[in-house]
Amino acid sequence: MITLEDSLTYHMADSLYKRRTNLFFASSLFVLFFTVAIFTIWIQKSHAIDDHKEVSVIYAGSLVKIMKDDLGPSFHNQTGYNFVGEGKGSVQISNLIIDGFRKPDIFISADTLPILKIINHDPPLAKWLVKFASAELVIAFNPKSPFVPELEKAASGKTSWYNVLEEKGFKFRRTDPELDPKGYYTVIAAKLANIYYNDSTIKNKILGDDRNPVQIFPEEVLRSILESGQIDAIAAYKHEAISRGLPYITLPPQINLGDPKYSNFYNQASYILNSNQTITGNPIYFTYTVPTTVRNTDGAISFANFLISPQGKIVLSKMGLNPVKATTQGDFKSIPFGIRSLIR
Repeated sequence: MITLEDSLTYHMADSLYKRRTNLFFASSLFVLFFTVAIFTIWIQKSHAIDDHKEVSVIYAGSLVKIMKDDLGPSFHNQTGYNFVGEGKGSVQISNLIIDGFRKPDIFISADTLPILKIINHDPPLAKWLVKFASAELVIAFNPKSPFVPELEKAASGKTSWYNVLEEKGFKFRRTDPELDPKGYYTVIAAKLANIYYNDSTIKNKILGDDRNPVQIFPEEVLRSILESGQIDAIAAYKHEAISRGLPYITLPPQINLGDPKYSNFYNQASYILNSNQTITGNPIYFTYTVPTTVRNTDGAISFANFLISPQGKIVLSKMGLNPVKATTQGDFKSIPFGIRSLIR
């Protein structure tokens, strides 16, 4: 028979057991939440460390192979930073930055205009630029093209290059002058050919309209259709042809936009963008900036300085770019000291 004393003892023991059980569960939950919080913080810090080790570089599409095969790996080996790159038309890149779709640590352009576009944006998305190399236009061709005999004659100076491009059935392609500086440089070079050869028909015969839809393709597509043999030739930079092992025709310096000595001659031709901005012929300069949206400033400074270092210049020269004495445009005082100190 259960007495009142036994019942009280039982209920007290049961109550004590429940309190201990609740305390155990509460302690377990606290430990669990604490562990999850610590793990989350650790993950976030790990990602931050990883991000700090990465340098995001967005660059002119003509530099894809140089960046992936030469400059990127060399930069990583010298600095320890992981190179994360993407190549597109330089005008297209500036539009992506303005629209907030890209926030690179450093932007390398095939001209000053795309960077000036983000400098002049409201609010400014960059405040300065540095010219670090010059380039020249060439005609790169498919080594298996049925027109190879004529193209090789043009490359050796035995026949006129524009006569080959004018031949029936010849497939010459180029980039969009509204999205890529090489596109408008190609139009300007063709107009200069009219002047240089004293023949006003050359440009229309080899290009047609400035934005001839038959000829215009994105940079990435142009490379693949040329190398796969679907077309005969493209407008290219010399460094682009060299880096891809493509044969090419060298154009006269009065046309190729690669010699500052002929700046006044280049000024005679121009291209008008759809925005009504006039692009006047000038020597081609590759430029860079660190946008205001930079995530890894130290990494961006390191890459910028690598471009103008002796090792960087060797890589650029080997691939057909011409390193030049670094010059600046924009707000010089806004250039990070780590870059500014090397280009004074």
